Amino acid sequence: MNIAFRTNTDVVKQLAGMVTKNDMNSILCKKLQFKKSIRPLVIPEDGIIKGDTLKDSYFPSNHFDGSNYDVFISHSHNNEAEANLLAVWLEKYKNVSCFVDSFAWGSADQLLREIDDKYCYQKHKKTYNYYKRNFTTSHVHAILSMALLDTIQRCKYCIFIESSESVPLRSKLKKETLSPWLYEEIKFMQLLQPRREMGMFSEGLEKAIDSCKISYNVSSELNEFPFLDVNCFNSLFH
Repeated sequence: MNIAFRTNTDVVKQLAGMVTKNDMNSILCKKLQFKKSIRPLVIPEDGIIKGDTLKDSYFPSNHFDGSNYDVFISHSHNNEAEANLLAVWLEKYKNVSCFVDSFAWGSADQLLREIDDKYCYQKHKKTYNYYKRNFTTSHVHAILSMALLDTIQRCKYCIFIESSESVPLRSKLKKETLSPWLYEEIKFMQLLQPRREMGMFSEGLEKAIDSCKISYNVSSELNEFPFLDVNCFNSLFH
């Protein structure tokens, strides 16, 4: 059963003193190189890309041996260092395997580039076809969404890392993210967890934005996730 929690970057940074550089290197070496085997999947002989095969090959939802991850860590890409630190600490001290997308998956942007270079690039105009580009983007994003859902569903626990990058818009009891991927992960985490009452969370400072962006209100979802401080991390995983 999936159970979702939340913490923040300040709490995660408190774990740094318990993790050595060798610990970090031993975990980071698990990070996969972008798959050279992707090209046959992108340029199949029959001209039809198999979406499910592409998903399982490029965005696998479990380990190579078929076992599931224990913990899914949701984070802003700007907080990758904190996500890595939390994953290393949990694997070292709690013996649980952690999914961080940068460890296990290739880049969606790189996958799009491979597909678009093959199917959408117009050599005579030296640009990409707008309509074909929208079509390929929608497919890759659908594949990535299903991979996220599969991975979250398979994990025993999920932890969302709050920060000024992941939920930059805050006022009173309202929290918003500007990332459609974080919004999707939070919704998946909320929908898959057991129903139960949760306490309120502490609020950060409101941060303004100066350009046209789309925000997603995630206050009610995050309010359902218990907050983990360092003591909670020590007691949660035995």
